[in-house]
Amino acid sequence: MNCPNCKKEINDDSKFCIFCGTNVQAAQPKAEENSNRQAQFTQPVQNQQNTEPQQNNTVPQANNEVPQPNFQAQNYTQQNMNYAPAMQPKKPKNKKMLIGIIGGACALVAIIVVAAVLVVNHKTKINLNDYINIEYDGYDTYGRASIDFDSDKYFEDLQKASSSFKKVYMSEGANNLLSYYYDMIDSLDYSLDKNSELSNGDTVTVSFEFDNEAAAKFKIEYVGEPTEYTVEGLKEVKKIDPFDGIRVDFTGTSPNISAEVVKTKTDDVYSNIYFDLSKSYGIKVGDTVTVTVSNNPEYFVEDYGYAFTATSKDYTCSDVDKYIDKAADISDDTMSTMKKQTEDVINSYFAGDSKYIGVSDLKFEGTYFLTEKVDNSWSFNGTNQVYVIYSGKVKSNEEKKQFDETTVYFPVRYADIIEYADGTQYVDTKYASIEGETTLKYSYFSSVKGYTDKSAMYNDLVVAQKADYNEEITEGLK
Repeated sequence: MNCPNCKKEINDDSKFCIFCGTNVQAAQPKAEENSNRQAQFTQPVQNQQNTEPQQNNTVPQANNEVPQPNFQAQNYTQQNMNYAPAMQPKKPKNKKMLIGIIGGACALVAIIVVAAVLVVNHKTKINLNDYINIEYDGYDTYGRASIDFDSDKYFEDLQKASSSFKKVYMSEGANNLLSYYYDMIDSLDYSLDKNSELSNGDTVTVSFEFDNEAAAKFKIEYVGEPTEYTVEGLKEVKKIDPFDGIRVDFTGTSPNISAEVVKTKTDDVYSNIYFDLSKSYGIKVGDTVTVTVSNNPEYFVEDYGYAFTATSKDYTCSDVDKYIDKAADISDDTMSTMKKQTEDVINSYFAGDSKYIGVSDLKFEGTYFLTEKVDNSWSFNGTNQVYVIYSGKVKSNEEKKQFDETTVYFPVRYADIIEYADGTQYVDTKYASIEGETTLKYSYFSSVKGYTDKSAMYNDLVVAQKADYNEEITEGLK
Protein backbone atom coordinates (compact mmCIF):
# COMPACT_ATOMS: atom_id res chain seq x y z
CA MET A 1 0.00 0.00 0.00
CA ASN A 2 0.98 3.62 -0.33
CA CYS A 3 1.59 6.00 2.59
CA PRO A 4 -1.40 8.35 2.78
CA ASN A 5 0.99 11.19 3.49
CA CYS A 6 4.05 10.86 1.27
CA LYS A 7 2.42 8.36 -1.22
CA LYS A 8 5.41 6.09 -1.20
CA GLU A 9 4.92 2.36 -1.25
CA ILE A 10 5.21 0.56 2.06
CA ASN A 11 4.30 -2.90 3.36
CA ASP A 12 0.61 -3.56 3.92
CA ASP A 13 1.07 -4.49 7.59
CA SER A 14 3.20 -1.41 8.47
CA LYS A 15 1.95 0.73 11.29
CA PHE A 16 4.24 3.64 10.45
CA CYS A 17 5.63 4.94 7.20
CA ILE A 18 9.31 4.15 6.97
CA PHE A 19 9.83 7.32 4.91
CA CYS A 20 7.89 10.05 6.74
CA GLY A 21 6.93 8.37 10.04
CA THR A 22 3.17 8.79 9.66
CA ASN A 23 0.92 6.47 11.71
CA VAL A 24 -0.46 4.66 8.73
CA GLN A 25 -3.21 2.67 10.44
CA ALA A 26 -4.61 5.72 12.27
CA ALA A 27 -4.40 7.93 9.22
CA GLN A 28 -5.86 5.49 6.68
CA PRO A 29 -9.58 6.06 7.41
CA LYS A 30 -9.01 9.76 7.58
CA ALA A 31 -7.06 9.70 4.35
CA GLU A 32 -10.07 8.42 2.51
CA GLU A 33 -12.19 11.14 4.01
CA ASN A 34 -9.56 13.66 3.09
CA SER A 35 -9.55 12.42 -0.54
CA ASN A 36 -13.28 12.97 -0.77
CA ARG A 37 -12.93 16.49 0.64
CA GLN A 38 -10.10 17.22 -1.79
CA ALA A 39 -12.23 16.08 -4.67
CA GLN A 40 -15.03 18.39 -3.60
CA PHE A 41 -12.84 21.47 -3.31
CA THR A 42 -10.50 20.83 -6.22
CA GLN A 43 -13.08 19.71 -8.76
CA PRO A 44 -14.24 23.22 -9.69
CA VAL A 45 -10.66 24.24 -10.44
CA GLN A 46 -10.47 22.39 -13.71
CA ASN A 47 -13.47 24.32 -15.06
CA GLN A 48 -12.28 27.82 -14.16
CA GLN A 49 -10.55 29.98 -16.74
CA ASN A 50 -8.52 32.29 -14.45
CA THR A 51 -7.58 30.03 -11.67
CA GLU A 52 -5.41 31.62 -8.98
CA PRO A 53 -2.56 29.65 -7.51
CA GLN A 54 -3.60 27.60 -4.49
CA GLN A 55 -1.91 28.00 -1.17
CA ASN A 56 -0.37 24.60 -1.48
CA ASN A 57 1.21 25.77 -4.80
CA THR A 58 -0.44 22.88 -6.75
CA VAL A 59 -0.57 23.61 -10.47
CA PRO A 60 -3.48 22.10 -12.52
CA GLN A 61 -2.36 19.24 -14.86
CA ALA A 62 -3.05 19.11 -18.63
CA ASN A 63 -4.55 15.63 -18.39
CA ASN A 64 -7.28 17.06 -16.12
CA GLU A 65 -6.38 14.77 -13.27
CA VAL A 66 -7.18 16.09 -9.83
CA PRO A 67 -3.92 17.23 -8.25
CA GLN A 68 -2.89 15.74 -4.96
CA PRO A 69 -1.51 17.99 -2.23
CA ASN A 70 2.20 17.75 -1.63
CA PHE A 71 2.19 16.98 2.11
CA GLN A 72 5.95 16.76 2.28
CA ALA A 73 6.31 20.22 0.77
CA GLN A 74 3.86 21.62 3.32
CA ASN A 75 6.12 20.43 6.14
CA TYR A 76 3.27 19.31 8.41
CA THR A 77 4.10 17.75 11.69
CA GLN A 78 3.52 14.11 11.12
CA GLN A 79 2.91 13.02 14.69
CA ASN A 80 0.22 15.64 15.34
CA MET A 81 -1.62 15.78 12.02
CA ASN A 82 -2.82 12.89 9.82
CA TYR A 83 -3.86 14.99 6.85
CA ALA A 84 -3.53 18.52 5.46
CA PRO A 85 -6.97 20.13 5.07
CA ALA A 86 -7.66 22.37 2.09
CA MET A 87 -8.54 26.11 2.46
CA GLN A 88 -11.95 26.60 4.05
CA PRO A 89 -14.21 29.28 2.60
CA LYS A 90 -14.55 32.38 4.83
CA LYS A 91 -17.76 32.61 6.80
CA PRO A 92 -19.54 35.97 7.05
CA LYS A 93 -18.64 37.92 10.23
CA ASN A 94 -21.16 38.12 13.17
CA LYS A 95 -22.00 41.86 13.59
CA LYS A 96 -23.43 41.41 17.09
CA MET A 97 -20.26 39.71 18.23
CA LEU A 98 -18.21 42.53 16.72
CA ILE A 99 -20.27 45.17 18.57
CA GLY A 100 -19.86 43.22 21.80
CA ILE A 101 -16.12 43.03 21.34
CA ILE A 102 -15.91 46.78 20.69
CA GLY A 103 -18.13 47.54 23.71
CA GLY A 104 -16.04 45.30 25.92
CA ALA A 105 -12.90 47.02 24.76
CA CYS A 106 -14.37 50.44 25.59
CA ALA A 107 -15.41 49.27 29.06
CA LEU A 108 -11.93 47.92 29.65
CA VAL A 109 -10.43 51.27 28.65
CA ALA A 110 -12.80 53.08 31.05
CA ILE A 111 -11.84 50.76 33.90
CA ILE A 112 -8.18 51.35 33.18
CA VAL A 113 -8.69 55.14 33.18
CA VAL A 114 -10.64 55.08 36.45
CA ALA A 115 -8.04 52.85 38.03
CA ALA A 116 -5.31 55.21 36.87
CA VAL A 117 -7.14 58.20 38.40
CA LEU A 118 -7.62 56.35 41.67
CA VAL A 119 -3.96 55.45 41.76
CA VAL A 120 -2.94 59.04 41.03
CA ASN A 121 -5.29 60.47 43.69
CA HIS A 122 -4.78 57.79 46.32
CA LYS A 123 -3.51 59.06 49.67
CA THR A 124 -2.06 56.98 52.48
CA LYS A 125 -3.83 57.76 55.74
CA ILE A 126 -1.75 58.49 58.82
CA ASN A 127 -3.80 58.03 61.98
CA LEU A 128 -2.22 60.28 64.59
CA ASN A 129 -3.82 58.35 67.43
CA ASP A 130 -1.45 55.49 66.60
CA TYR A 131 1.47 57.50 67.95
CA ILE A 132 -0.11 58.75 71.18
CA ASN A 133 0.61 57.37 74.61
CA ILE A 134 -0.65 59.15 77.75
CA GLU A 135 1.57 59.05 80.81
CA TYR A 136 0.27 59.76 84.34
CA ASP A 137 2.40 60.84 87.25
CA GLY A 138 1.95 62.00 90.83
CA TYR A 139 -0.69 61.50 93.47
CA ASP A 140 -4.43 61.11 93.28
CA THR A 141 -6.16 64.52 93.23
CA TYR A 142 -2.91 66.23 92.21
CA GLY A 143 -1.93 63.97 89.33
CA ARG A 144 -0.38 65.13 86.08
CA ALA A 145 -0.83 63.87 82.53
CA SER A 146 1.50 64.24 79.56
CA ILE A 147 1.59 63.04 75.95
CA ASP A 148 4.38 60.76 74.80
CA PHE A 149 4.35 61.06 71.00
CA ASP A 150 6.27 58.31 69.20
CA SER A 151 8.05 60.57 66.73
CA ASP A 152 10.41 57.82 65.53
CA LYS A 153 7.58 55.60 64.37
CA TYR A 154 5.72 58.63 63.01
CA PHE A 155 8.55 59.69 60.69
CA GLU A 156 9.25 56.09 59.77
CA ASP A 157 5.64 55.63 58.67
CA LEU A 158 5.67 58.87 56.72
CA GLN A 159 8.68 57.68 54.76
CA LYS A 160 7.01 54.36 54.04
CA ALA A 161 3.84 56.13 52.92
CA SER A 162 5.52 58.58 50.55
CA SER A 163 8.74 58.23 48.59
CA SER A 164 8.77 61.98 47.91
CA PHE A 165 8.47 62.66 51.64
CA LYS A 166 11.36 60.32 52.28
CA LYS A 167 13.51 62.19 49.76
CA VAL A 168 12.82 65.50 51.44
CA TYR A 169 13.24 64.02 54.91
CA MET A 170 16.55 62.41 53.95
CA SER A 171 17.62 65.57 52.07
CA GLU A 172 18.05 63.60 48.90
CA GLY A 173 16.11 65.86 46.57
CA ALA A 174 12.58 66.98 45.83
CA ASN A 175 13.48 70.51 46.92
CA ASN A 176 10.37 71.82 45.23
CA LEU A 177 8.39 70.09 48.02
CA LEU A 178 10.55 71.48 50.81
CA SER A 179 8.12 74.25 51.80
CA TYR A 180 5.24 71.77 51.93
CA TYR A 181 7.38 69.54 54.11
CA TYR A 182 7.84 72.29 56.68
CA ASP A 183 4.18 73.31 56.47
CA MET A 184 3.08 69.74 57.08
CA ILE A 185 5.50 69.07 59.93
CA ASP A 186 5.03 72.43 61.65
CA SER A 187 1.24 72.23 61.44
CA LEU A 188 1.05 69.06 63.48
CA ASP A 189 0.09 69.76 67.07
CA TYR A 190 -1.53 67.71 69.83
CA SER A 191 -2.74 68.79 73.23
CA LEU A 192 -4.57 67.71 76.37
CA ASP A 193 -7.63 69.55 77.61
CA LYS A 194 -6.39 69.08 81.20
CA ASN A 195 -2.99 68.02 82.46
CA SER A 196 -2.90 68.77 86.20
CA GLU A 197 -4.87 68.31 89.42
CA LEU A 198 -6.12 64.96 88.17
CA SER A 199 -7.69 62.10 90.08
CA ASN A 200 -7.95 58.43 89.21
CA GLY A 201 -11.03 57.94 87.05
CA ASP A 202 -10.95 61.41 85.52
CA THR A 203 -10.91 61.66 81.73
CA VAL A 204 -8.60 63.73 79.58
CA THR A 205 -9.06 64.42 75.87
CA VAL A 206 -6.32 64.54 73.24
CA SER A 207 -7.00 66.82 70.26
CA PHE A 208 -5.01 67.29 67.06
CA GLU A 209 -4.24 70.05 64.61
CA PHE A 210 -2.76 69.39 61.15
CA ASP A 211 -2.53 70.68 57.57
CA ASN A 212 -3.88 68.14 55.08
CA GLU A 213 -3.42 70.55 52.20
CA ALA A 214 0.35 70.40 52.66
CA ALA A 215 0.21 66.66 53.38
CA ALA A 216 -1.65 66.06 50.10
CA LYS A 217 1.49 67.11 48.20
CA PHE A 218 3.07 63.90 49.50
CA LYS A 219 -0.09 61.81 48.89
CA ILE A 220 -0.62 61.64 52.64
CA GLU A 221 -3.79 62.32 54.61
CA TYR A 222 -3.85 62.90 58.35
CA VAL A 223 -6.71 61.56 60.45
CA GLY A 224 -7.10 62.08 64.16
CA GLU A 225 -10.33 62.57 66.05
CA PRO A 226 -10.38 63.90 69.64
CA THR A 227 -9.94 60.88 71.88
CA GLU A 228 -10.69 60.42 75.59
CA TYR A 229 -8.38 58.63 77.99
CA THR A 230 -9.13 57.57 81.57
CA VAL A 231 -6.69 58.60 84.27
CA GLU A 232 -5.29 55.68 86.23
CA GLY A 233 -2.33 54.59 88.27
CA LEU A 234 -1.94 57.72 90.40
CA LYS A 235 -0.57 57.09 93.87
CA GLU A 236 -2.95 57.27 96.81
CA VAL A 237 -2.36 60.00 99.43
CA LYS A 238 -3.18 60.57 103.06
CA LYS A 239 -5.46 63.44 104.06
CA ILE A 240 -4.57 66.21 106.49
CA ASP A 241 -6.41 69.26 107.82
CA PRO A 242 -3.71 71.95 107.96
CA PHE A 243 -5.77 74.06 110.38
CA ASP A 244 -5.65 71.39 113.05
CA GLY A 245 -2.14 72.57 113.82
CA ILE A 246 -2.78 76.30 114.33
CA ARG A 247 -4.77 78.92 116.18
CA VAL A 248 -5.31 82.57 115.35
CA ASP A 249 -4.57 85.06 118.12
CA PHE A 250 -6.24 88.47 118.04
CA THR A 251 -4.45 91.09 120.13
CA GLY A 252 -5.02 94.78 120.77
CA THR A 253 -8.20 96.75 121.19
CA SER A 254 -10.92 96.85 118.58
CA PRO A 255 -10.94 98.42 116.03
CA ASN A 256 -7.17 98.21 116.10
CA ILE A 257 -6.78 94.45 116.51
CA SER A 258 -3.84 92.53 115.08
CA ALA A 259 -4.13 88.89 113.98
CA GLU A 260 -1.39 86.28 114.12
CA VAL A 261 -1.22 82.59 113.21
CA VAL A 262 0.28 80.51 116.00
CA LYS A 263 1.35 76.90 115.32
CA THR A 264 0.24 74.40 117.94
CA LYS A 265 1.90 71.29 116.48
CA THR A 266 5.59 70.94 115.85
CA ASP A 267 5.88 67.61 113.99
CA ASP A 268 7.59 67.58 110.59
CA VAL A 269 4.40 67.79 108.55
CA TYR A 270 2.56 70.55 110.41
CA SER A 271 5.66 72.61 111.08
CA ASN A 272 6.23 72.93 107.33
CA ILE A 273 2.80 74.31 106.55
CA TYR A 274 2.68 78.09 106.08
CA PHE A 275 -0.21 80.52 106.04
CA ASP A 276 -1.31 83.92 104.78
CA LEU A 277 -3.95 86.17 106.37
CA SER A 278 -6.42 88.29 104.44
CA LYS A 279 -5.96 90.98 107.07
CA SER A 280 -3.47 91.16 109.90
CA TYR A 281 -4.21 94.57 111.51
CA GLY A 282 -6.93 97.20 111.73
CA ILE A 283 -9.38 94.49 112.72
CA LYS A 284 -12.43 95.11 114.88
CA VAL A 285 -14.72 92.82 116.83
CA GLY A 286 -16.95 90.80 114.48
CA ASP A 287 -14.59 91.05 111.51
CA THR A 288 -13.73 87.83 109.66
CA VAL A 289 -10.14 87.01 108.77
CA THR A 290 -9.45 84.37 106.13
CA VAL A 291 -6.39 82.22 106.69
CA THR A 292 -5.03 80.52 103.56
CA VAL A 293 -2.40 77.82 103.16
CA SER A 294 0.49 79.32 101.22
CA ASN A 295 2.12 75.97 100.36
CA ASN A 296 1.62 74.61 96.87
CA PRO A 297 -0.71 71.64 97.55
CA GLU A 298 0.78 69.57 94.73
CA TYR A 299 4.36 70.07 95.93
CA PHE A 300 3.33 69.33 99.50
CA VAL A 301 1.89 65.99 98.40
CA GLU A 302 5.09 65.14 96.57
CA ASP A 303 7.25 66.11 99.57
CA TYR A 304 5.21 64.62 102.39
CA GLY A 305 2.55 62.36 100.84
CA TYR A 306 -0.30 64.36 102.39
CA ALA A 307 -3.13 66.17 100.64
CA PHE A 308 -4.88 69.12 102.30
CA THR A 309 -8.56 68.62 103.07
CA ALA A 310 -8.94 72.40 102.95
CA THR A 311 -6.72 75.30 101.97
CA SER A 312 -8.55 78.20 103.62
CA LYS A 313 -10.55 78.88 106.74
CA ASP A 314 -12.35 81.89 108.23
CA TYR A 315 -11.75 83.11 111.78
CA THR A 316 -14.01 85.68 113.45
CA CYS A 317 -12.52 88.27 115.76
CA SER A 318 -14.19 87.94 119.15
CA ASP A 319 -13.46 87.81 122.86
CA VAL A 320 -11.09 90.74 122.71
CA ASP A 321 -10.94 94.22 124.22
CA LYS A 322 -12.73 96.88 122.22
CA TYR A 323 -13.32 100.56 122.17
CA ILE A 324 -16.97 101.35 122.64
CA ASP A 325 -18.44 102.25 119.22
CA LYS A 326 -22.08 102.89 120.20
CA ALA A 327 -23.49 105.14 122.88
CA ALA A 328 -25.91 102.39 123.85
CA ASP A 329 -22.97 100.10 124.65
CA ILE A 330 -21.78 102.36 127.45
CA SER A 331 -22.68 100.56 130.61
CA ASP A 332 -24.60 102.24 133.43
CA ASP A 333 -21.58 101.95 135.71
CA THR A 334 -19.35 103.67 133.19
CA MET A 335 -21.89 106.44 132.61
CA SER A 336 -22.30 106.95 136.35
CA THR A 337 -18.53 107.23 136.71
CA MET A 338 -18.32 109.90 134.00
CA LYS A 339 -21.30 111.87 135.33
CA LYS A 340 -19.92 111.91 138.83
CA GLN A 341 -16.50 112.97 137.52
CA THR A 342 -18.14 115.72 135.43
CA GLU A 343 -19.93 117.14 138.47
CA ASP A 344 -16.68 117.01 140.42
CA VAL A 345 -14.80 118.84 137.65
CA ILE A 346 -17.46 121.60 137.46
CA ASN A 347 -17.69 122.05 141.23
CA SER A 348 -13.93 122.05 141.54
CA TYR A 349 -13.63 124.71 138.88
CA PHE A 350 -16.09 127.07 140.59
CA ALA A 351 -14.66 126.32 144.02
CA GLY A 352 -11.30 127.60 142.89
CA ASP A 353 -12.77 130.92 141.77
CA SER A 354 -15.67 131.14 144.24
CA LYS A 355 -14.58 134.66 145.21
CA TYR A 356 -15.59 135.76 141.73
CA ILE A 357 -18.14 133.32 140.37
CA GLY A 358 -20.56 130.67 141.53
CA VAL A 359 -22.87 127.99 140.06
CA SER A 360 -26.15 126.43 141.06
CA ASP A 361 -28.80 124.06 139.78
CA LEU A 362 -26.41 121.68 137.99
CA LYS A 363 -28.36 119.44 135.62
CA PHE A 364 -27.32 116.55 133.31
CA GLU A 365 -28.31 117.47 129.73
CA GLY A 366 -26.95 114.51 127.77
CA THR A 367 -23.91 113.51 125.70
CA TYR A 368 -22.10 113.94 122.43
CA PHE A 369 -20.76 110.50 121.46
CA LEU A 370 -18.16 110.44 118.67
CA THR A 371 -16.60 107.32 117.12
CA GLU A 372 -13.63 107.32 114.83
CA LYS A 373 -14.26 106.59 111.17
CA VAL A 374 -12.61 103.36 110.00
CA ASP A 375 -10.77 105.07 107.15
CA ASN A 376 -9.22 107.59 109.53
CA SER A 377 -7.97 105.41 112.38
CA TRP A 378 -5.29 106.32 114.90
CA SER A 379 -6.62 109.83 115.48
CA PHE A 380 -4.86 111.71 118.27
CA ASN A 381 -8.23 112.71 119.72
CA GLY A 382 -9.01 109.10 120.59
CA THR A 383 -10.86 106.15 119.07
CA ASN A 384 -14.01 107.35 120.75
CA GLN A 385 -14.95 110.52 122.58
CA VAL A 386 -17.75 111.25 125.01
CA TYR A 387 -18.77 114.75 126.00
CA VAL A 388 -20.84 114.57 129.18
CA ILE A 389 -22.80 117.82 129.28
CA TYR A 390 -24.27 119.55 132.36
CA SER A 391 -25.97 122.89 132.61
CA GLY A 392 -25.97 125.31 135.54
CA LYS A 393 -26.83 128.84 136.52
CA VAL A 394 -23.69 130.94 136.81
CA LYS A 395 -23.62 134.18 138.77
CA SER A 396 -21.06 136.84 139.53
CA ASN A 397 -19.92 136.88 143.20
CA GLU A 398 -17.96 140.09 142.96
CA GLU A 399 -19.09 143.13 144.86
CA LYS A 400 -19.72 144.84 141.60
CA LYS A 401 -21.65 142.36 139.52
CA GLN A 402 -19.84 141.62 136.27
CA PHE A 403 -22.80 139.86 134.57
CA ASP A 404 -26.30 138.77 135.23
CA GLU A 405 -27.07 135.19 136.23
CA THR A 406 -26.75 133.13 133.05
CA THR A 407 -27.34 129.47 132.08
CA VAL A 408 -24.08 127.89 130.98
CA TYR A 409 -23.44 124.44 129.42
CA PHE A 410 -20.43 122.55 130.70
CA PRO A 411 -19.16 119.80 128.34
CA VAL A 412 -16.52 117.57 129.95
CA ARG A 413 -14.59 115.28 127.53
CA TYR A 414 -13.62 111.60 127.99
CA ALA A 415 -11.80 109.46 125.38
CA ASP A 416 -11.02 105.82 124.58
CA ILE A 417 -13.65 104.09 126.64
CA ILE A 418 -12.81 100.37 126.55
CA GLU A 419 -14.85 97.24 127.07
CA TYR A 420 -12.65 94.34 128.04
CA ALA A 421 -13.10 90.80 126.80
CA ASP A 422 -14.71 89.90 130.13
CA GLY A 423 -17.40 92.56 129.62
CA THR A 424 -16.11 95.12 132.12
CA GLN A 425 -15.41 98.68 130.94
CA TYR A 426 -12.80 101.27 131.61
CA VAL A 427 -12.72 105.05 131.14
CA ASP A 428 -9.83 107.32 132.04
CA THR A 429 -11.13 110.26 134.07
CA LYS A 430 -7.77 111.68 135.05
CA TYR A 431 -7.57 114.44 132.46
CA ALA A 432 -11.25 115.41 132.30
CA SER A 433 -11.85 119.16 131.99
CA ILE A 434 -14.48 121.65 130.88
CA GLU A 435 -14.38 122.46 127.18
CA GLY A 436 -15.06 125.92 125.72
CA GLU A 437 -15.15 129.50 127.00
CA THR A 438 -18.00 131.98 127.39
CA THR A 439 -18.07 135.76 127.06
CA LEU A 440 -18.86 136.11 130.78
CA LYS A 441 -15.92 138.02 132.30
CA TYR A 442 -14.77 138.07 135.90
CA SER A 443 -11.70 139.06 137.87
CA TYR A 444 -10.51 141.56 135.35
CA PHE A 445 -9.89 139.53 132.19
CA SER A 446 -10.96 135.93 133.04
CA SER A 447 -13.89 134.24 131.27
CA VAL A 448 -16.26 131.59 132.55
CA LYS A 449 -15.60 128.17 130.94
CA GLY A 450 -18.33 126.42 128.92
CA TYR A 451 -20.92 127.63 126.40
CA THR A 452 -23.89 129.90 126.73
CA ASP A 453 -25.03 128.92 123.19
CA LYS A 454 -25.81 125.22 122.46
CA SER A 455 -25.41 125.75 118.74
CA ALA A 456 -21.92 127.16 119.17
CA MET A 457 -21.06 124.24 121.46
CA TYR A 458 -22.30 121.72 118.89
CA ASN A 459 -20.38 123.46 116.10
CA ASP A 460 -17.07 123.53 118.00
CA LEU A 461 -17.17 120.01 119.42
CA VAL A 462 -19.01 117.98 116.77
CA VAL A 463 -19.16 119.67 113.41
CA ALA A 464 -15.49 120.57 113.54
CA GLN A 465 -14.64 116.83 113.79
CA LYS A 466 -17.05 115.42 111.22
CA ALA A 467 -14.20 114.58 108.84
CA ASP A 468 -12.80 112.02 111.29
CA TYR A 469 -15.72 111.01 113.51
CA ASN A 470 -19.26 109.75 113.34
CA GLU A 471 -21.68 111.22 115.88
CA GLU A 472 -24.51 110.25 118.21
CA ILE A 473 -26.13 113.25 119.84
CA THR A 474 -28.64 113.26 122.68
CA GLU A 475 -31.91 114.84 121.61
CA GLY A 476 -32.11 118.56 122.31
CA LEU A 477 -28.36 119.29 122.34
CA LYS A 478 -27.91 120.49 118.77
